[in-house]
Amino acid sequence: MPGLTTSRETSSAPELGVAWERNVADHAIDIAYSPDGRLLAVAAIGGPISLFDAQSGEITSVLPGHSGGTFALSWRADSRRLASGGQDGALRIWDIADGASHVMCDAGAAWVEHVAYSPAGDFVVSAAGRKLRLWNSQGELLQNYPDHPSTISDVQWQPGERLVTSACYGRVATFRTDSPEPLKAFSWKGSILNLAWSPDGNYIATGNQDASVHFWYRKTGKDLEMSGYPIKVRELAWDSSSRYLATGGSAIVIVWDCSGKGPAGTKPIELDGHELPLTALAYQPNGAFLASGCRAGKIRLWSPATSRKLIRTSELPGEITRLVWASDGRSFAASSSVGAVRVFRPAAE
Repeated sequence: MPGLTTSRETSSAPELGVAWERNVADHAIDIAYSPDGRLLAVAAIGGPISLFDAQSGEITSVLPGHSGGTFALSWRADSRRLASGGQDGALRIWDIADGASHVMCDAGAAWVEHVAYSPAGDFVVSAAGRKLRLWNSQGELLQNYPDHPSTISDVQWQPGERLVTSACYGRVATFRTDSPEPLKAFSWKGSILNLAWSPDGNYIATGNQDASVHFWYRKTGKDLEMSGYPIKVRELAWDSSSRYLATGGSAIVIVWDCSGKGPAGTKPIELDGHELPLTALAYQPNGAFLASGCRAGKIRLWSPATSRKLIRTSELPGEITRLVWASDGRSFAASSSVGAVRVFRPAAE
């Protein structure tokens, strides 16, 4: 695997077109487009959640968020409700269509680091410490799953299924909505930082503390590992076809081709355009663009399936914290550690 680099030549790449830019008062820890594309929610680590008109950038409302800090956001499929988790031990479900009234749910531990609505919007899960809990869309508790062996590092719904997947040290496990016990578990002796299902539901990928990426084939349970990254891997992004997996763990974007027999024994695509390690990756829905961001605040746009050449570039003050595409793929938003928020429309360029 390539090592970290100190400088890159990007002067030949044109600038990304900016639709609008704003600032929130603190480190922007999470951002999320509503599924209908109308709103962009931005969570500041200090607590407030700002809702922006996704087209104009005008602020529509500010939710109080969580005392002590907000960590995570997730929209319901109909865009009427927004779930959030934070340092007050609560899952909060905000009714955006009803004046942003909300219900508060006890997530079982002090820090709620992950929340996720199911694809259909009928369930939402919260992860706090070792506690995984399932709620209906009105905030009624449906499942209090058995404590995980260690702190839950990530949660994600399995594509096309009413199954939620969690990651913690040594294990990735899938749970049903109508049973407290794991339906299936994949074991691995290591510290898992995040997980990503391929859109077709065939692969689970994890980024790990030991500077590796691990894969499981869902149907067979067979696994493989890509090691040798310079630093721990916190960034994973699948393209919509499930063929390509982009990974961080370096200043270079590493893209694995998972077609055919899979990535084992193959040489990945290397996209070299950042000065410092990556902090965010996001593939365009139903498109070929891949956005990447790094600790230096640089944003790069690529099309790995067709070229290794840098397409567009931009820069925000502070470290890039999130990159998120709108569901129609026509725009994407970036946020930074000093509260900068910018929306780009590369499809219109």
